Amino acid sequence: MIALVRTEITRLRWRRAVLVLLAAAVVVPLLIAAGTAWSTRPYSDAEVAQATELARSQPGFDREVRRCEKHPRRTGVADAADCEAQITEWWSGLYRKPLDLRDQLRESSIGAASVLLALVVLMGTTFAGADWASGSMSNQLLFEPRRLRVWLAKGTAVGLVATLLSAVVMTLYWLVLAGVAASRDIAPPPGVTGEIAWQVARSTFLAAVGAGAGYALTMLSRSTVFTLGVVFAVSAAGTGLVAALPLGDEKERWFPPTNLLAVLQGRATYYRPPPAECSLPGADPAAWDAAMRQMCNGTGFVTLWQGLAYVLVPVVLVVVLSVWSFRRRDV
Repeated sequence: MIALVRTEITRLRWRRAVLVLLAAAVVVPLLIAAGTAWSTRPYSDAEVAQATELARSQPGFDREVRRCEKHPRRTGVADAADCEAQITEWWSGLYRKPLDLRDQLRESSIGAASVLLALVVLMGTTFAGADWASGSMSNQLLFEPRRLRVWLAKGTAVGLVATLLSAVVMTLYWLVLAGVAASRDIAPPPGVTGEIAWQVARSTFLAAVGAGAGYALTMLSRSTVFTLGVVFAVSAAGTGLVAALPLGDEKERWFPPTNLLAVLQGRATYYRPPPAECSLPGADPAAWDAAMRQMCNGTGFVTLWQGLAYVLVPVVLVVVLSVWSFRRRDV
């Protein structure tokens, strides 16, 4: 079995389309990291001084400061003495946020992991589809007629490459951002290192599952085009199809992006319409308990385990059908 897996890894390595996808899976996330570093670069002292002078010279600036000083809390500051600095910040146009590793856990890293997931799904699909399109599957079965072993060897090769690739790329991604933060003397928030490690682990697991799902579906359909059509349909129209189902007020709980996000982040939020009793004339939010406040704030949660169940159930079904089909159907 080990020799068979090594053979499949070698065949995977020599596929030019796979090599292109692997290169893109390395380059694109690192470009996202570079873009994040650029978009969070600090302002120079000269830029700050010029923008501040420009803001304070604009007509209406003094009137806005006086208005803030009358009601500072409406402007979002605690004291009237802070008004001028707050209005200057708003009017200067210096909106670029400094790099925050915890914020990036919910922003750019999700984009990098999503791109990586899409590319490894294509890798699994391309690898299996090429064997069926070229007719080499029958030749492979002449050397190894035990079909289950062949299916497992190919799937294991795809899963191993996707796991290794995702672990290395996401680790490099965070090393780049951590290096940029260190060069700017930005200390990592407490506990963020553990959160990053867990997100890398979850991204790696999801990439392995995605690559395996693409491979299994292509082995079932024997067509790369069919699998790509299914992937495109789920990506582009999956949310719309779920929204059309009679699932009540909590439809967003069943949207594919919501559940994928729950796996990547560990938890995802979605909009849930509050019940009618939350807006009754006599409703007193101060008297609500924690459960009532959560029910009335219009937010629901999808946990990691709920997201995993949502992702794994269809994948397991496809894998079972794929193995059954490969063992039964003529090649």
